[in-house]
Amino acid sequence: MRTFSFVASALAAASVVFAQNNTYVITVGHNTTSNASLVFQPQEVHAVVGDTVIFNFTLGNHTATQATFAEPCIPAHEANITINGFNSGFRDAGNGTAITILSVPILPQNVNTTMWFYDYNTCGEGGVGVINANDSSTQTLEGFERNAVRLNGTGSLTSSSAASSATSPSGTSGSASSSSTTTGKTSAAHHLVVGSLSVLPLIAAALTL
Repeated sequence: MRTFSFVASALAAASVVFAQNNTYVITVGHNTTSNASLVFQPQEVHAVVGDTVIFNFTLGNHTATQATFAEPCIPAHEANITINGFNSGFRDAGNGTAITILSVPILPQNVNTTMWFYDYNTCGEGGVGVINANDSSTQTLEGFERNAVRLNGTGSLTSSSAASSATSPSGTSGSASSSSTTTGKTSAAHHLVVGSLSVLPLIAAALTL
């Protein structure tokens, strides 16, 4: 009876996790010559603790690099050393032949933090996005994109410094190596949400009791 109760509790916990923990996929690389902002699709994601945001590099050669609102086209850590932001480095997916991902988990300490990000190759043209923007704040995705275009891909740091940082990932790690070629030029969009599988080991352990 006690074992049955434990299994029932584990299954109940599993249903909660499956209902709440999601994976949000941001497809990277489908920008066009007339719309650089399409490099991230979707550009904006709202996630909660336990969720994961995955940058899926599918075309061209791009980065997903965390930034600050005021300096949209340089790595966040170089703009503010207290921020240990995520940085994929350059991911050369070619023409869909070398697809890789960068996973950014939403942890308790950053769930209320707005995470602005950009692609090094297209930032000055509006290739930016945001995770967990504060909808009541004056700092909006549109404003962040305007900042990026206004600064033309530069900030208080030099472009060469930003490039050096972009090729050396820091913070959250992803899979595959980096290199450099050209930017993809086709247009498509993907936004997938799937449940977390983190509770399966707990259920399996319960069934062996």
